[in-house]
Amino acid sequence: MSIMWGHLMTSEVSIAEKALRTVAVYLFLVAGLRLFGKRELGQLNPLDVIVLLLLANTVQNAIIGNDDSLAGGLVGAAVLFVLNAVLVRLAYRNPRVRRLIEGRAEEVIRDGHVLPSALRRNLITREELEAAARKQGIDHLKDVECAHLEVSGAITFAQREPSTIERSQAEILSRLSSIEKRLAASAKLALLIASAGVSAAGTTALGSVGAHVLFARSLGAQARPSTDVWVAPLRGAGAALALGEPVNLTHRTGYDNQPAFTARGDAVLYTVIGADGSADIWRVAVPGGTPERLTATAESEYSATVTPDGQYFSVIRVEADSTQRLWKFPFAGGAPSLVLPAVKPVGYHAWATEHLLVLFVLGPPVSTLQIADDRGGAPIIVARDIGRALAKVPGTAAVTFLQQARDSAAWITEVNATTRATRRVAVPPAGADYHLWTPDGVLLAASGSIVYRFAGGRWVAVADLAAHGVKGISRLAISPRGDWLAFVAEDQPPG
Repeated sequence: MSIMWGHLMTSEVSIAEKALRTVAVYLFLVAGLRLFGKRELGQLNPLDVIVLLLLANTVQNAIIGNDDSLAGGLVGAAVLFVLNAVLVRLAYRNPRVRRLIEGRAEEVIRDGHVLPSALRRNLITREELEAAARKQGIDHLKDVECAHLEVSGAITFAQREPSTIERSQAEILSRLSSIEKRLAASAKLALLIASAGVSAAGTTALGSVGAHVLFARSLGAQARPSTDVWVAPLRGAGAALALGEPVNLTHRTGYDNQPAFTARGDAVLYTVIGADGSADIWRVAVPGGTPERLTATAESEYSATVTPDGQYFSVIRVEADSTQRLWKFPFAGGAPSLVLPAVKPVGYHAWATEHLLVLFVLGPPVSTLQIADDRGGAPIIVARDIGRALAKVPGTAAVTFLQQARDSAAWITEVNATTRATRRVAVPPAGADYHLWTPDGVLLAASGSIVYRFAGGRWVAVADLAAHGVKGISRLAISPRGDWLAFVAEDQPPG
């Protein structure tokens, strides 16, 4: 035993030499990656992978020398940890050191035009640039306003704003489509009136005004389906994830929707549309408390979301002039305040960090995904033609959304609010417009009466809630501890 221990702990190289070797190799690799380009960090092709694999094996002997002892390896690893920690902190505190080590982000597309000189300097081919764009849901480089090769090696893209002519054309097409839908609905309404036995004289008396009132009411009924908010206990993790018996929290006729858990996970915030058509935020304790009203204003409030500090809940507020902007209300009571005064019309939102928000902003011509800072500055458009679902990715500065892809299925796509880089995650199950992430990083979605989890590149059913009278599951929310799942489903028939 003593002989074996001696072999393990006796180093043939002195500690000073071991430390010097480790420092020299570390600094050489930092300089090498800095000089030979950022592509080695982020835009890897097969040749780059081979180089990195061989590089690791090549410098191994330079670090350990003629030493295969445990003590020698631990000393080398310790020196690496300490040296890296020192340089990271130095780079964080000193911008000059940071620029020396990391370099600067470099523009590779400007005003829709690829910059060949920038690609040559960084040894990036046009094909690799196009591949990076496709990963972020961009099919054509002509749709890009600008793109940067970041210090991390990732390429980030900002899509081009449509021109005034393009906006006008899109708005005209949208209005024509709306007129066609209204004409079709009016024709159906006329058929319903006729089938109900309304006489010609009665129909004339009804007149165009009455027809339009009926049509508007029918649109309102379609826009505000009768829904309830449910919760179900969530147990286990990974393949053992299971959903318990669901409980209907609201169980009333009308619009109860858009659930979100409080910071402690003991209650659910949700939107209620009253008989007067006004929307307010309510709260109900989990698993079955008495609902209480949190807002009672002349305006309408939707999509309550707890702010990162837990002191407020932010909402989409439809103001007196129908402007939709982001506001927040203090839980302790008091007057609400505007979060992003200049951004409108906001449809949905998610807090990515303490100050960065990912927003669904309504068109025309199309809905856009924008990143905004509540401390000021103009928002940045990162995607267009998106779905309504926004889901925070736990433990990161990222949010996922539904990206409508041309000539293919929509994708659940992730955007990092800090770097603005995007990547495709998964194609959702058929009929699933909403998704979320559990605190331990499991992706969930729902369609019909079934809740799914994404595992191994495919969707696996977690539970079918049809036996409990659940159908038409739409919006999802999860408690901070991951022990409760809230969802919206169609109203149960009275029984």
